[in-house]
Amino acid sequence: MTKTLTANGDRKRAEIELLNARRALSHLVDLYNNGQWRRFYKEDAFAAMVRQGREAVDHWAEVNKSLLCSEPPR
Repeated sequence: MTKTLTANGDRKRAEIELLNARRALSHLVDLYNNGQWRRFYKEDAFAAMVRQGREAVDHWAEVNKSLLCSEPPR
């Protein structure tokens, strides 16, 4: 039972982190689309933030995928 609760908690946490990473990347895309990123960032710093955001989304998507694949059969 404890393993199941821990696994469920891990899955939920990974889902939350994926949603947060997607939200942060979406915010950066919005800043880019309306040109406001220039007010807050230099071009190379903004590009690095977008790259890090994309890597975070990829990472948490992979974590979610691996947790779903390791789910025990019911």
